[in-house]
Amino acid sequence: MDSFGGGGGDGPIQARVKWFNPAKGFGFVTPVDGSADAFLHMSALRPLGVTSVQQGATLTVTVRSGPRGPQVAEVQNVDNSTAEADSGPPMRGPRPDRFGGGPRGPRPDRFGGGDRGDRGDRFGGGPPAPTGPEQQMNGIVKWFNAAKGFGFIVPESGGKDVFIHISTLRRAGIETLGPEQPVKVRVAQGQKGPEATWIEPSGSAPGRRPF
Repeated sequence: MDSFGGGGGDGPIQARVKWFNPAKGFGFVTPVDGSADAFLHMSALRPLGVTSVQQGATLTVTVRSGPRGPQVAEVQNVDNSTAEADSGPPMRGPRPDRFGGGPRGPRPDRFGGGDRGDRGDRFGGGPPAPTGPEQQMNGIVKWFNAAKGFGFIVPESGGKDVFIHISTLRRAGIETLGPEQPVKVRVAQGQKGPEATWIEPSGSAPGRRPF
């Protein structure tokens, strides 16, 4: 599951790219030792002159514990021999610094897109719209980070966690979500898995007041 849970490691490890979206500037890797998925920011790739990695590629990385769990601190090597054939080649620099420098300090428009109209939306217009039929379901908020602009919802019926972008919340007039908060969502298939296209709180998180 796309999780920030777990701890970091002490030395370099091998990890497979679970997914990476160059338009958003981040993705996840799955360590081959079976430990928790680790968050991968584009800034960790730049020392190698790489701005994207293919799904399934094997990376040699060091992992540390970030604010939300395991995060790739350094990428030492990229092995594309294990990459999936339809993932396309990695995009190499130099490229415009759309996504900021990761840990190098606060930067405007970290996720690209800029302000649109009078919304003052620092995360831009959100990820590409999901395609395919929508289905409505109930779920529980796994976590949501307003600073990063995204989170995940666990469907009550089971299955893959549902990605939720802050732009979806704003369309519904919602500022943020609390862990374990019950919600109703409409879900469609996105580029990397199920994504929420609409959301409505159906209760408050434990210890929180309703919206």
